[in-house]
Amino acid sequence: MKNLLSIQLHNRKIFHHYLKQYSLAQLNKIPEGFNNNIIWNIAHTVVTHQLLLYKMTGNELQIPTEWVKLFAKGSKPERDMLADEVKAIDAALFSTYEQFEKDITSGLFNNYQSYTTSTNMVLDSDETTQSFLLFHDGIHLGSVLALAKLV
Repeated sequence: MKNLLSIQLHNRKIFHHYLKQYSLAQLNKIPEGFNNNIIWNIAHTVVTHQLLLYKMTGNELQIPTEWVKLFAKGSKPERDMLADEVKAIDAALFSTYEQFEKDITSGLFNNYQSYTTSTNMVLDSDETTQSFLLFHDGIHLGSVLALAKLV
C-alpha cells in the first residue's frame, strides 16, 4: 500500500504543478473538440477518490459536497472556476491525501460496498480501489497534458 500512496502523492504533485503554472483563463479554457478543461480534470480526480473510498465505505466526504455535483462522473464544466475555488481544489489535493493516508492506516475503510466501474473493474476493497484510482488519475493526467498543449 505504501507504493500506491507514493504514486498517488506523485500524481497530485503533478496536478499541483499545472494549477500553479497555468493562468485561471488557461485552467478554465475548453478547447475545441474537448468537453472539459484542466481544472475540471484535476478536481474530478479528487472527487472520484472521495466517492470511491469514503462514500463507498459509508464515511464522510472530506471535500465540500457541492464539488460532487460539479466534478463527479457525468458532469462537465458549467461555468468558469474562480481563483479562490482553484486554490481550494489545489489545497484539497494534499489535505485529502494526508487524511486518506491516516485513514487507510487506521483501517477506516473496512465496510466496502462493491462497485463495478464503467470499465468493468470490480472495486471490492480499499486496495483494489486505490489501484483503480491510480489508473483513473493516469487517464485524467493524460487529458491535462493534452489540454495544456492547447490552452
